[in-house]
Amino acid sequence: MQVLKTVLLVATVVAGCSEFRLNSDRSVLSARTMDFQIDLDSTVEIIPRGTLVEEPIVKDCPDCADYAWTTSYGYVGFNMFGVNVATDGLNEAGLSAAWLYLVGTQYPVVNASDPRPVVTSLITYILGNFASVIDVRRGLRDVQVAEFDPVLGSLFSHGARESSYPLHVAVHDAAGASLVIEFLNGTMHLYDNPNGVMTNAPPLPTHLATLKANGVDTVPGGYDSIARFQRLSVLNHFATQPYNANTSYSASTSEQADVSLALHLIDTVTIPEPAQAHGDATQYSVVRDHTRKKLHFKSTENQVLRTIDFGQIDFNDPSTRKSLPVTFGKWFVDVTQDALASSVRSIDMPPRSMVIAKLHGLAQQTAQLHANLDTLPSYVHPDRTVASFLMGAVVGLACAVLGVVCYRAYRHRLDHHTKEYVHLA
Repeated sequence: MQVLKTVLLVATVVAGCSEFRLNSDRSVLSARTMDFQIDLDSTVEIIPRGTLVEEPIVKDCPDCADYAWTTSYGYVGFNMFGVNVATDGLNEAGLSAAWLYLVGTQYPVVNASDPRPVVTSLITYILGNFASVIDVRRGLRDVQVAEFDPVLGSLFSHGARESSYPLHVAVHDAAGASLVIEFLNGTMHLYDNPNGVMTNAPPLPTHLATLKANGVDTVPGGYDSIARFQRLSVLNHFATQPYNANTSYSASTSEQADVSLALHLIDTVTIPEPAQAHGDATQYSVVRDHTRKKLHFKSTENQVLRTIDFGQIDFNDPSTRKSLPVTFGKWFVDVTQDALASSVRSIDMPPRSMVIAKLHGLAQQTAQLHANLDTLPSYVHPDRTVASFLMGAVVGLACAVLGVVCYRAYRHRLDHHTKEYVHLA
């Protein structure tokens, strides 16, 4: 038993990926990291409705019949090795599906006498055929799910030498429902996942039991699967407590706030290359907006967020089938000329003597206020609330005076709607 635990622990370290649904009452978003030892050579691709999909070959079943189907829903997916086999994606109905590594996976054996077709590209199948978690539960009854033959990878990538791809699946829909699909002991298990988080081994029920035992009082470190699951679960638990609104660093829109929060959380489980010898590293990260139908992504060395907006795509048009590498785009935004063209500058402080004089005047006014209050008869003596108000008024007046001094020197203010500084007459 101890040997098994050790093997499992090692497996969780070298087989990454983390995924979660954002804990939000405002909208539905989910995010993931794609962590793997080999270069997946991923592209992000638009797949229109009516696209013909040929199912990949089945492991240990050379006689399995061909099976092809056409997509009912358009989607944007991340494939591997440049082949139309999705590992992650979001469809036009707001349904997402994602593969993550799960050591210990044992797929069902194909039953030759079963008339149901055999599906191996499960993420592609879910994205192209279903609109909700309920649809997925019902629709998977009509197919046999099997493991695709790992030789597929070696056909398209010289670096792919995997003997197996033990995977489980995270599904989220636009209503906020979450489902996890795992294959254990040759049987497919479907779990509702209200916690919304998934990483790697052990299976989901064990993760949830550990989370229940540990609670949400501490945030664990480390990059093993259990630590990442616990960390995302705890941080996501408190995601409904956002940054203070109307501050200089707060988002201007709810969409920006939602996406930024999802990025902050998924970045806590991003695996840097040096962190684990001979282990995984994050190749790219994804934020899926199920409500607004947008897909955001960034790669490990291009941290500029790129977005595909479904509202600009005609999924009925076959010619929209296009793809981009996950590294596409500029990796920085040069704002040098914007800075040079800006008419804004910081406010210089007045001389110390001026500031001290203003503060001295404030002190004298405050002292006089206290003296006046002390001379009042007890029956008209103001309570603490009134006194505090009066003192606050004096402080506010002094600050206003100091502000006027600065204002006269630099008559600019920030327009919070345009985010530009406006010169005042």
